[in-house]
Amino acid sequence: MKIAFIFGATGYESGLYNATIDTVNEIRAQGHLVDYIFWDDKKRLKDNDQCINLWGISNKSISSKIFIKIVKNIFGYHFYYLLFSKFFSNQLTKYVNKNEYDIIFFHGTNYLPFYSYKGKSYVVLHSCKYENLINRHKGIKKYFYTKLYRKLYSNKNILTVSNDSLIDMLDKVKAKPLTIDTIYNGFNFENMENVVKNSHINGLPDKFIMAAGRPDRTKRFDILLKAYAKSLSKEEYKLVIFGEGKRISNLKRLARELNIEDNVIFAGFISPLLPVFKYASLYVLSSDIEGLPTVIIESLVSKTPVVATAAGGVNELLSGDLNQYVVPCGDIDALSEKIDLALGEPPTVSSQNVAYLDYKIVAQRYIDKAEELK
Repeated sequence: MKIAFIFGATGYESGLYNATIDTVNEIRAQGHLVDYIFWDDKKRLKDNDQCINLWGISNKSISSKIFIKIVKNIFGYHFYYLLFSKFFSNQLTKYVNKNEYDIIFFHGTNYLPFYSYKGKSYVVLHSCKYENLINRHKGIKKYFYTKLYRKLYSNKNILTVSNDSLIDMLDKVKAKPLTIDTIYNGFNFENMENVVKNSHINGLPDKFIMAAGRPDRTKRFDILLKAYAKSLSKEEYKLVIFGEGKRISNLKRLARELNIEDNVIFAGFISPLLPVFKYASLYVLSSDIEGLPTVIIESLVSKTPVVATAAGGVNELLSGDLNQYVVPCGDIDALSEKIDLALGEPPTVSSQNVAYLDYKIVAQRYIDKAEELK
C-alpha cells in the first residue's frame, strides 16, 4: 500500500511527528510506502516525504500568502477552512490521485481544511475536542462551536489516540462518525531505553521533581507550584520545570509569592527531553487537558514514577496499581499528597506498564485499518 500521513504545518520537531515515527518506520519495514505530507517549507525532507503547494493553505506564493492573511482574519480559521474546504479538497484530491495513494491519515487539526475530502481516509484525533476547544467558550458561542464540531466530525472515519478522546467525541461533541476506534501512539521502547541508559547530563540537582511542557492555560503549572509549596517533599527535592513561553514570568512571580522561588528551577526548553527523565525522582503532570501524554510514557520507560491529574488518556497509561497516583484535575491538596506518597514509597515502573503501546502492535493496527478501507 501507499499511505500518506497529512501533517500540514507541523514539522519534524513536533511532538506529533515524534509520537508517530516509530510506527511509520515499522509500517515501512513491512513493505508499505508511507509519506509524511507537509505544506509549509521544509529545508530537508526525510525519506520520501513531500512538501506540497496548496493555494490558500501554503505560504509558498505571495498571492496565497496575502489571501490567507486577509480572508482568515475576516472569517477566523474555522470558517475559513469550512468555507473553502471544497477548493482545498479538490487540490489535495488531484495530488493524491496523481501520486496514487491508497489511503490518507489526517493527523490532528490538519484535517480541518479538508472537511469536504471524499477519498479514502481516516481522521486521527490527538486531543479531546470538547474539553480542549469547545469548553473554552460560553453561552451561544459554545452552542455554536458544539454544532460546528459535530458537523465536522460526523460521517467520517475517526481514530483517536486514547479512549478518553473517543468518549469525548461521542458523548460530549455527540458526533456521529461512520466508524470510530482507538489506536494509541506507538513507541520503540528498546530504542528509548538505550537513549536513557546512555544519557549523561550535567547541571541538574541531586534530587528533583520534574515537569515539562509549554506553560499554556492547559498545563496548569500554577496548580503544580501550589501543590509543591504544600508538600513536605519541597524540603528535600527541588522542582525543575522544562519549557518556554510567555507565562513563565507569571509562574516565577507565583513561586515568589509562595516562598518557593529558591526551590524551583525554570530550566527552559530542552530537546530531546528523554535523557533527562532518569535523573528525576518523580515526574508530575498537572494538566487539565491532554491527549495521550508522551511525557508519562517517557517517564515510565526511564523507570521514573509519575503523579498526574486525570486528564485525557492519563488513566489509560497509569492503570492498575499506578492508578492510585492519579488525582482529579485542579485538586491541589490531592496532588500534593500524592507527590509525598510517591517520593516516600516509590512504585516500580518500566515500559512493561505500557507494553500495549509497542510500535509493532500499533503499526499493525494502522495496516489493518488501511486494509479495511482499501
